[in-house]
Amino acid sequence: MTQKDILLGDGDTGIADVVAVARRGAIAVLSTDARNTMERSRAVVEAFSAEDRPVYGLTRGLGSRVVREVTPEERSDFSRVVVLARACGAGDPLSEGATRAAMVARASSMARGGAGVRPLLVDTFCAMLREGVHPYVPSIGSVGASDLALCANMALPLLGEGRAMFKGTWLEGKEAMERAGIDVVAPLEKEGLSLCSANSISVGLGSLVLHDLTELLELMDGIAVLTFEAFRANPSPIDPRVVMARGAPGQARAAQSLRHKLAGTALFDDGEPRRVQDPISIRCVSHVHGSLRAAIDFCEPNILVELNGAGDNPVVLEPDQDILSTGNFHTPAMAVAFDALALAIAQAATISAQRVGRMLQNLYTDLPDGLTNHGTTHAGMGLLSLTAETLSKDIHMLGAPASLQDSSTYNVEDHAPMATLAVRQASQAAALLRQLAACELLTAAQAFELRAPESAAHVAHALYSTVREIVPALDDDRSMTHEVASISDALADGRFRPCLDAAA
Repeated sequence: MTQKDILLGDGDTGIADVVAVARRGAIAVLSTDARNTMERSRAVVEAFSAEDRPVYGLTRGLGSRVVREVTPEERSDFSRVVVLARACGAGDPLSEGATRAAMVARASSMARGGAGVRPLLVDTFCAMLREGVHPYVPSIGSVGASDLALCANMALPLLGEGRAMFKGTWLEGKEAMERAGIDVVAPLEKEGLSLCSANSISVGLGSLVLHDLTELLELMDGIAVLTFEAFRANPSPIDPRVVMARGAPGQARAAQSLRHKLAGTALFDDGEPRRVQDPISIRCVSHVHGSLRAAIDFCEPNILVELNGAGDNPVVLEPDQDILSTGNFHTPAMAVAFDALALAIAQAATISAQRVGRMLQNLYTDLPDGLTNHGTTHAGMGLLSLTAETLSKDIHMLGAPASLQDSSTYNVEDHAPMATLAVRQASQAAALLRQLAACELLTAAQAFELRAPESAAHVAHALYSTVREIVPALDDDRSMTHEVASISDALADGRFRPCLDAAA
């Protein structure tokens, strides 16, 4: 095992581990203890099958066919057919990173032993991750009562079916596995159901969302600091005494983050702020960014319990030599949490868009309208306010609670939390929020240049300088479409991350 290896099955797989494998080349491997646990659990499945004991999806059918027997002769083929029949879906395929994250999530959960599958299945997922075989997984097709159809698509190449991306080319699943030197799997009884019946798509994508949003929120704190300096804002709302007078969830951490990033500023000195009280969009940054932190806190346990638990139905209870039907595949708490996250993102979007608008108005800044010195004939950066506002409205639309969209497709499966949709909406909202943050960063950098404060926070200087490495100051009017995209991409690829170190 190398330093980069991520051990699966020991119960402490985290979001950072998922990101490391999905995006950074870390290698996932099944731990020795987990391998032993899986082998013991598999022995329980085989014993139940040999004794023909009634077990959902093993010796009995699925869904409304649970009352019907699956004969010993049918069981292996039944396992294969379960995957093939459920591999439906629509929409664009998941990104490479999201697909890899979902594969890590399924492998990690199966490694706990509750699925009752052979270690071979986890080993095969790990080999696919290592060699870069990425199944074609459609983005639409789960109602959140396990990601049944989408996980089935993800499993197809393991069986030599479906399609997979290998070295930049879509191939038939069997060919992709052959080129990568990985043997396909002939699933035994129950293994087909275990490959499908999981929340891995939600968990994988949710892990990436929380990681990306946490990093973006730190950058947005820094961007707010640049806005503070350009506006010459009053920092009294983030005074520790003010915060503790009514410490809302997440607010204290957000205020501390802003104070830390304001290191080097003169704004805490008497007479430096221009106003005794600023517009709410500037005054209440810590409150709104704090609420987003609290929403992330709500989501994280739902992801961690899935990565390190067995949400299988039925679940193999190896210490008791038993197999029981469960509802552990059901994730209403995750759906509600990610719905809340999308709403918190919408709050952060609204307040950022309003800061962009205030920065462009002479009435509030004492700087030229549109942040241009050319007067009536030039709009300057004025249209960025419209862009920010429309981004905000798109994000608001994604805040419609997915968990209210129940789907009762089958009589026995008569409740669906819609967790996958909730996670997908939060993911889309976070991507738009990054573009909105780019609008604020561009606006704040232009205002900072026009203001030219004698003393400013080190983070503000660093952010401004990095913006200018990418985008020149605005003099004559020009299209800013590409500039918003360039700054947004730089926020995503980590170029601005070192700017936050300037606070140290």
